[in-house]
Amino acid sequence: MALARLCVVHQSFLGRALFRHAEAPGVLSVAYKQSVAQQLGLPEPPKRPLAPHVRFIKDRIEEFNKKYPNLTNQEVFAKTLDHWKSLNSLEKSKWTSEYNREREVYNAVYKAYVQKLSPSQLESIKALKRKRSEDKAKRTSRRDKKRESEDLGKPKYPGNAFFLYISTLQRGDSTGKEFVKEAAQSWHSLPERKQQVYREKAKKMLEEYHEELLQWEAK
Repeated sequence: MALARLCVVHQSFLGRALFRHAEAPGVLSVAYKQSVAQQLGLPEPPKRPLAPHVRFIKDRIEEFNKKYPNLTNQEVFAKTLDHWKSLNSLEKSKWTSEYNREREVYNAVYKAYVQKLSPSQLESIKALKRKRSEDKAKRTSRRDKKRESEDLGKPKYPGNAFFLYISTLQRGDSTGKEFVKEAAQSWHSLPERKQQVYREKAKKMLEEYHEELLQWEAK
């Protein structure tokens, strides 16, 4: 049981890192770092102007950080946003006026950008945006289901021998990608007899997991 808990601690981090080394290494992560235009090999569209409340937050966030040094970044952000909401229309006018001016320019530039694209290019943009939206919804659904299972006390899958081995290593200053790469190299360099020790432990953990899962499902 202790071994299972030790290994599970690393799984959230490792799951994300190892995903890039799965069936299609790097494809998904690279694709989503690119904009829609980049992925399709098209010119970048003009950037939308920042919304008034975003401008205000960018303008005041440093001031609020100094004012509330003991709060987290998220809490400071919330404080700044609350302050924006408390302003009246006149007080907000500085940021709304800037936004409205830039919005007019953006609309004209964006219209010209769209007119330069062919119907097939426009359809490709719509299709990719739709796919990204669907993929995001699927990821959110999986994450929500996982969180719900955890809240209900569902046993966590303990992982294989490599997961068990990597849980004994110190990450140090390595990035997630570097850490997994170095761990994989280290694992492959282990003598077979040492790898077998981890395989046997992983097998035992898996048996315990299945027993706990059956008990959980029977509740």
